[in-house]
Amino acid sequence: MKNPLVFLFPTVVLLLLLFVFFDVPLTNMFILTSRLQRVLALVLISAAIAYATLVFQTIANNKILTPSLMGYEHLFVLLQLALLILFGGNSQFFQSKVLSFLLSTAVMILYSFVLYFGLFRSRKKQIYYILLIGLVLGVFFNTSTQFLQMTIDPNNFAYVQNAMFSSIGRISLETLMLASFLMVLVFIYLARYRNVLDILSLGRSYALGLGVEYDKVVQKQLLGISILVSISTALIGPITFVGIFVSGITYQISKTEKHRINLIIAFAVCMILMISAQFLIEHALNYKHNLSVLINLLGGLYFLILILKLLRK
Repeated sequence: MKNPLVFLFPTVVLLLLLFVFFDVPLTNMFILTSRLQRVLALVLISAAIAYATLVFQTIANNKILTPSLMGYEHLFVLLQLALLILFGGNSQFFQSKVLSFLLSTAVMILYSFVLYFGLFRSRKKQIYYILLIGLVLGVFFNTSTQFLQMTIDPNNFAYVQNAMFSSIGRISLETLMLASFLMVLVFIYLARYRNVLDILSLGRSYALGLGVEYDKVVQKQLLGISILVSISTALIGPITFVGIFVSGITYQISKTEKHRINLIIAFAVCMILMISAQFLIEHALNYKHNLSVLINLLGGLYFLILILKLLRK
């Protein structure tokens, strides 16, 4: 397909219209407003996932890696569990969605600062050291969560379970407005380096030879990616495999390495995936499953297929 956007964006528009107006009278503003709110959440999450995954893969020079390997999602669940143990399920951290979002985002961004700025200076040529440490910390966070789950009151376990599975329903309008503002600031910050993303894919040596301050640009990109991942995770919780699925489909249909094209395609692919999954949850599955179950099932199967293809090569 010469220009996949000719097909993708009309599909996104049709799915959006179907999602918002399906089986609801135009006079029912309450339901329409609620659906539009969920659409805004999906747009923010899709934009964050598309940019974070593609640029992260460019920096790592590996198309099967995602920012999820850095342990953000496991840290998010561990943080929710720690707050539950320290303050209880009736505390303001669980009653106020804005406060919960701000605290979760702040902790994950602080984690990113320690990980990137603390380690990247001493390992300028080895980003895989950071990936390895992030993977180990993710395992540590996950193991700590499993241990602490055994110590909590069974009546409070529902709070932890809600944090472990993605749900658009947990997002308030105030949280969305705050997340939108933060993401606009992050994208404005990252837009200054949009012209060098294609050069980063050539590797550190070639980028330096072409006059790009590779270490400085990569450090700033990683910081922006960490904030985007923190915001998306704090909004709906863990979605592990969605980035791999989105990037894989993007590179298959784009047939190019140009980021200005791939980022738009990735956003459209992610929107199609998210809207379709949420539509099925609401109208076909009657809320019996949540977003992370469908997304991780599809993304996990795709990841296995991708690994098998790489092994055959």
